Amino acid sequence: MRSFLHTRKPTNEKIPYRLVRVVDPDTDKLSPNKELLHNLLTSLDLKKWIVELVSESPEPIVRVLDRKESFQKQKEQRRALRKGLKSGEAPKEIQLTWGTASGDIVHKLAKVRSHLEKGYKADVVFAPKKGQGLPTRKEMQTRVQEVVLALDDVAKEWKAREVTPTMTIMFFQGKSDS
Repeated sequence: MRSFLHTRKPTNEKIPYRLVRVVDPDTDKLSPNKELLHNLLTSLDLKKWIVELVSESPEPIVRVLDRKESFQKQKEQRRALRKGLKSGEAPKEIQLTWGTASGDIVHKLAKVRSHLEKGYKADVVFAPKKGQGLPTRKEMQTRVQEVVLALDDVAKEWKAREVTPTMTIMFFQGKSDS
């Protein structure tokens, strides 16, 4: 599985969808109706704002971001990544299956915890194992919440989770990195 830390999301005209739903920047809630991407782009000053695709499934969802803030965040992320790579601490990614036993999760999270305590980022991926049945959506959410609570004292999610019907990816960074 490739690392999701380095992926760049399509922006503005590079978004390959005609109709999108928009995340309200004030309330963080989805717009009730789909909107033509073209109309959204023409209504904004694209020198000040940037439209970023944040999700494709189950439908295309975009967020309007301040261009300067977005550029600054990317710059900080690249700087933190370089800092981590220079010191020999590459971003950590742990992969778990939905059927991983609680004891195994605790063991793997202990390794992630030490990485996060140093101020680095870590991705936690829950994915299905071939031949293993999928848990219910509620069981998946419970598993994900257990991980968030287990790392809550040392880390926070710095990026929105990527969720598909079979997989969830959480992006954590050490709280000292705030």
